[in-house]
Parts: sequence; structure tokens; C-alpha cells
Amino acid sequence: MRTSVPFRILSLDGGGVRGLVTAIILEGLEKKLQKHEPRKPLLDYFDVIAGTSTGSLIACALAKGLNASEIKNFYIHNSQNIFPPSRILVHSILNLIRLGSSQPIYSDDGLRMVLKHIFEDLKFGELIKPTIVTSYDTYNRQAVVFKNTKIAHHNIPIWQICRASSAAPIGFPGYEMKHQDFVEDWRKNGYEIPPQSGIPLIDGGVFANNPALCAIAERLRWNKDLPDNPKWNDLISENVHQNDILVASFGTGQHVKQIGTKQVKQWGALEWLSPRDDLPLLDVLFDGAGDAVCYIAEQIIGNTYFRFQPNFKKEIPTFSAKQQNIDAMIKCTEQYLSQPKVDHKLDQLVGILNPSIRCLV
Repeated sequence: MRTSVPFRILSLDGGGVRGLVTAIILEGLEKKLQKHEPRKPLLDYFDVIAGTSTGSLIACALAKGLNASEIKNFYIHNSQNIFPPSRILVHSILNLIRLGSSQPIYSDDGLRMVLKHIFEDLKFGELIKPTIVTSYDTYNRQAVVFKNTKIAHHNIPIWQICRASSAAPIGFPGYEMKHQDFVEDWRKNGYEIPPQSGIPLIDGGVFANNPALCAIAERLRWNKDLPDNPKWNDLISENVHQNDILVASFGTGQHVKQIGTKQVKQWGALEWLSPRDDLPLLDVLFDGAGDAVCYIAEQIIGNTYFRFQPNFKKEIPTFSAKQQNIDAMIKCTEQYLSQPKVDHKLDQLVGILNPSIRCLV
């Protein structure tokens, strides 16, 4: 294994309230790095940060300058503002009554409030690190990749981009992106604009819950086509081969709960989309897509793809911020980090991120 690589990507999955899992693992990495360089923030060890949904919040918070411990504490203290615990039961009852129609589980009031509190009026282009965030245009059926290296995305408020990326179907309402720079750029790229409205966007997890490939593809594209924001030109000093890329990819935990033959034969919409069972359909789709990304990324860049993804034997819902769920996430993630093979893999990653450190690999 090489001791250094020229280009380092941090990739952060979607997963609702389970973003806390990612934050705890990042805190573990941060502590290991700061044993050797206490004043050097985690942000400085990466060249690009990519995030989807809850991962977009973490990515932008890191790129703003927050550390992993601050982000972890944010999830612990603010998740119930985004995911009010009473809404799950209310939504389930209303769906049973309606049978023919429903609404998202949550309004976006709490999510907007929290995002505006973190990022205030900060623009995407004002982040201190190249950052990539995914979303999806339902009107044109087109993937959307926000990049602060792109001038057209530079002036969009960060909270709007994170809100669009976090609009998980069923969980939250979609987001109407009306920012003129984005709308005009989208039109120039040949996409239709709904009359008298903005672009309807939903969670980027529908195509890239693990955004690692988006970040890899973007960096390789820079070999031929530099970012149109000259702020980042110093970072792109030379071409990078796919074998010269490191990706640290962080998941939000994967259920090992099995869905058996009887269920897949008999379940209908109410079961597959049941909030009380944590929306099994979304879980299967997002987990499957994430697994595909891991396979492809490993084939592209080899042994410098580091994936951290706990398997939870206990059910930890994506859209529940009840205190017992928060406590379970903390406990299960700490158990994951205590495993020798996970600790060893973190040490390997630390050794590559900081070549001056000699790790046992």
C-alpha cells in the first residue's frame, strides 16, 4: 500500500437522523489524526468533500470549518427539531384512514430552521473546500450535482442546497429551487423549466446515496476541464490518474434485518412504505445503490477506497429522533469503532492521510 496519494476525497452518505453515525465515526478519525497534529482540523486532510442528504449537511458543515465533535453534538441536540417524534405515529394513523392519499411524514419547518441556524446566509461558493452535493430534478428526471467549483452554483445559499439534497421522498416535501443562477444554468444546459415556478428537487439519494463516484468522476474531469471558478485552480496543479485517488467513504449504518420470502410476496404499498417499519422500500433501494457504488469505486481506485459502514443488528430507524434511537446509534457506533479490524482500518487511513505517521498496516 502506498504511503501517500495526491488527491483525497471525503464521501458522506445519506441516511436521515443516522447522520449521527457518520459524525461519530468522523470524530474517531479526527481524534486519531489530532494525536499527532492537535491543531490541524479534519478538513485539511481532504481535497474535496461530497455529501448526499444528511451527508450534505455534514459535508457543508465541515467545509465551513466545523469539527466532527461539533457536528456530532449538533445531531444529538437538534435531531428532534427536524424529526419530531410524535409525527411517525400520527402519519401512520392518517395513512390508514386515508388509504388513497397521504402527505410527507414531516413538514420542512424544523429542517429549514436548523439549516438556516447552521449556515445563516453563507453562500455555497464561500465554503473553504471544494464541495459536492447531490439532488434530483423530478421535472426533467435528471440528476443534479451542486458544485461550489461551478460559478452558477457559487451564490446559492448553502441551506437551500442542503434542503434540496435532504428532501427524502415520503419523509419531507420536495424543494422548489428558484435561485436565478441555478435556473438559468439549468435552462442553458437544455432542461425545461416549469412555467412560473422553480425546479422541483428531491433527495440526491435516489441516484447517489453514496456520492463517492460523483466525486471521483468530477476530479477526473478536471484533468481536461478545469473548474470555472479560478479560486480552486491551485488545487488542480496537475493531472490525476484514477489510481492516485483516495476515497474515505462513510455510511450511516446498514440494517441486517432480513426481509423474507413471505414478506416480499405479500407486502403492498402500506408495508413497503410503512414509517413504523422505517420505510423498507427506501432502505432497500438506498442500500442497494450504495453497495453498487462501493463495488465500482473499489474496481476504479483499488485499495485506497476506505469504506466505513456499521451493520446494525438492532433496528435504528432513519426518520426517528426518539431519545432511545439516539442512544442506540451512539452505543452501536461506539461498538463498531471498538472492533479491532475497524480500528486497524482507521489507522491505515490515518497513515495515508498523514504520511509522516508510521502506522502498523
